[in-house]
Formats: sequence, structure tokens, C-alpha cells
Amino acid sequence: MPYFDPEGLARIGNLELVAKQVVEGFLTGKHRSPYHGFSVEYLDHRSYTPGDDLRGLDWKVLARSDKHYVKLYEDETNLRAYILLDCSNSMTFKSNGLSKLQWGSYLAAALSYLLLRQNDAVGLLLFDTEVRTYIPPKAHPTQFRRILDTLDNVKPGGETDVGAVLHEAAERVKRRGLVIVISDLIDDESKIASGLQHFRHNNHEVIAFHTMDDAELTFPFERITRFQDMEGAGRVVVNPNSLRKRYLSRIQAFTERLESDCHERKISYNLANTKEPYGPYLAAYLDKRHRIG
Repeated sequence: MPYFDPEGLARIGNLELVAKQVVEGFLTGKHRSPYHGFSVEYLDHRSYTPGDDLRGLDWKVLARSDKHYVKLYEDETNLRAYILLDCSNSMTFKSNGLSKLQWGSYLAAALSYLLLRQNDAVGLLLFDTEVRTYIPPKAHPTQFRRILDTLDNVKPGGETDVGAVLHEAAERVKRRGLVIVISDLIDDESKIASGLQHFRHNNHEVIAFHTMDDAELTFPFERITRFQDMEGAGRVVVNPNSLRKRYLSRIQAFTERLESDCHERKISYNLANTKEPYGPYLAAYLDKRHRIG
């Protein structure tokens, strides 16, 4: 189906059409609310009365005392989601099909559509070396158009400082919710881990989509090649065969370190290869999330 082929997506160029097609074609009907019903920590209990939602029962108290108590929450609400999209120059890299930024924009659009469809609030934050654009979460129907207009007009620029920006974003995002980071995470691993930990410290749930081009992961180059720093002026001409083994070892260590750091902090780490159409990728992720619970 052309909607889910990277080259087809690039030809369409309509984020609204593509987002709706992905969500309605793959996700809706399987499990309609993979993120729905988030709420803050409970403060107290009250006795259960007929008609209360059984999901609010404190099963641990029931097991200990054989008494039925319902958790009282400080702020029962639908989910508030914050999508953080890296718009630095390195995200413009592409070896075929979509760039990392294009792929990430489609992913952000589909997630926004999904969340708003289930009446959750969603916001968008664009960043490179700093926060460039911030749209606070809302569940209003006009929010999707506002997010799409922003994504349609995004212009990459500058270097990136992922770790520092994550700290800045964590200071902006006051109310507890779901934080979705879409980035190639090109930065010092310890700085990234520290930035993500800031969100966890503030009791957010965090999902990281580590967005990489297939060439970055497989290094398929054979001939003498000129490589250019996407975020600087550096250029070098080398024989790829002389550094393939070392490069692949480094990139594997990089991704494994990020995954390990996320796992330690109870953050969902997901490596995304832009060679894979993002529709099936997102559907597979949500299926896994649904199974794990």
C-alpha cells in the first residue's frame, strides 16, 4: 500500500492524510486506547460503594484486610502527552526515502492524531540547541491542525544539544504526563541519560524513539566516500572498508548504552530505522505495549 511506503509518503506530503490513514488503517480497532486513562499518584482511600469503577480498587489493601477500598486521586484526567521532535541538522540526513526529520514528523503526526482521537491532550515541542517551538497540550479538535501546520513548516537548523534541551523541556513540562522523544540522540550518552532522568524525576512516563537512518546503522558504503559533519564544517574523504568494523562496533556500543540507560530508568527505548515504513513500525510498537501492559 503506497501510504506506508517511504517513497510514497514523501510523494504524498500530506501529513493529515497520512496520519489518519496510518491510525485508522493499523491501530484503531486493535486496542483503541493504548495510552488512555493516565492519572497522578493516589492520595488516600475511601470505602467502595456499588457502582464504583472496579479498576479503582486497591487490590493490595483487599488482599491484606479483605476490605474494599477505592483509591482517591489528586487529579484524575485523561492523558497529557508531550511530543519532543529533534529538528537539528543531523536529522536531515537520508540515504534513501525519507530523512530522519521527515520520518519523525510523520510519526509525530500519527501519534498526535491517535491521542486526540481518544480525547487525550497532546502538545508538541521542537528543538535543536534549544527549544524552538512549544505548543502546550490540549484535547481541542483544532489542536491537530495546529500541530500539523507546525510540522509542515518545520525548518531544520543548527547543531543539537539533546541533553541540555531535555533538561530545559523538563522544566517547562510541569504537569505529569507522557513524554515522547523523537530524535537521533546524537550527543554524549551520559548527558542524554541525565536529561531523560529529569522527566522521570518529575514522574513522567517517557518513550524514546531513537530515529536512525539505515546507512547510519549498517554503513553500506563501498567506494571512496566524502563524509560531511551534518552539524559542522568538518569533511573527510576515506576508504569505508578501512573503518567499517570500527564504526559498526562504535554504533552498536552507542545504541546499547542508550538502551541500557533507558532500561535502568524505566524508560521505553525503541530503535527506529527510517528504512522501515513508520505505520507498521508504530503498530508493532503499540501491539508490544498493549501486551506488556
